[in-house]
Amino acid sequence: MTAETLVLDSQALSAIVRKDRRIQVILTAARHNDRRTVVPAVVLAEVMTGGPGDAAYWHAVGRLVLADTTPPIAARAGALRERATAVRKKKRDLTVDAIVAATAQDFAPSVIATSDPADMTLLAPQPDVRVLAVRPGQP
Repeated sequence: MTAETLVLDSQALSAIVRKDRRIQVILTAARHNDRRTVVPAVVLAEVMTGGPGDAAYWHAVGRLVLADTTPPIAARAGALRERATAVRKKKRDLTVDAIVAATAQDFAPSVIATSDPADMTLLAPQPDVRVLAVRPGQP
């Protein structure tokens, strides 16, 4: 059986930069179990601003796998977003989250670390993709 890949959304990546204890425990467990940790490159668009704070993100992703959004991932993400948008009451753009979910499918079996487990569970209902809630914690 293949080890699960840990896939991070923007809030999980931001938690790394903030040195949040919860995400540090998750990353340590992933390393201990020889699991790769992946960040879809599009997540950088949600966390980077072009300012000096970007250096911390570059440092964080330098130790992780950056996954490109391939045409099949993009197409799958569009379908996931469309299906999720049709059943949600709260309307907001789910494009980046859908790309995270589609990337997790590409690396399955996988677990998505997210601060929004409700949306991510809606986007990634496959049995080989799990969702792990990462609530903001203390550094």
